[in-house]
Amino acid sequence: MVDALLFGSIGVLAETSEIQRQAYNQSFEEHGLDWYWNIANYCELLKTPGGKRRLKDFANVSLPDDVIDSIHDRKESIFFERLKSDLSPRDGVTDCIRVCRQKDIKIGFITTTSQRNIESLAQALNQHVNFEQFDLITTKSDVGKEKPNGEVYKFALSKIEVSAEKTIAIEDTEINQQAALENEIQCYLFAGEYATTQHNFNAIKTLKAISSQL
Repeated sequence: MVDALLFGSIGVLAETSEIQRQAYNQSFEEHGLDWYWNIANYCELLKTPGGKRRLKDFANVSLPDDVIDSIHDRKESIFFERLKSDLSPRDGVTDCIRVCRQKDIKIGFITTTSQRNIESLAQALNQHVNFEQFDLITTKSDVGKEKPNGEVYKFALSKIEVSAEKTIAIEDTEINQQAALENEIQCYLFAGEYATTQHNFNAIKTLKAISSQL
């Protein structure tokens, strides 16, 4: 029996990778940089969790932290603006939420992103997903360490009062998946279109498999 289903990242609920990639490139141009992240570059860069960490690794210490911060902040603003248009959830997401509500299974959105990101996503998905249905939504302000550290999942289990054995998590990258596995939570990989993974799988079948367990 499952007591809780935890959606682990923005990329689990909606496909936003291309919007993010375009926002980075626009920010680079506005900052006078000749950087350009094509799809192949971006797929590799997504192996590093966290936007600022990604930028620092790519810059290879060639830029000071305040410039990295400025690039990232501008990228976030561009991303939020583009998210204002209607965004559709990934296939199977709304079905999973509906089944959980019908069976009184707790649902969480367990991220280490910013509150601003959560609010923007909620607005963009508001025609499809009611974020008030989540029993718990976490942000980076709830924990001291971001994923792949498992602190946020430990926090989530405590807050919604469920055991790891009766919880299923869904993550969009193998790196983020580590955070759930660290807490002995069964975690399905529901990778997005730009995710690189060592495993072959059908993402749609992933949510169908989860629904069958609820």
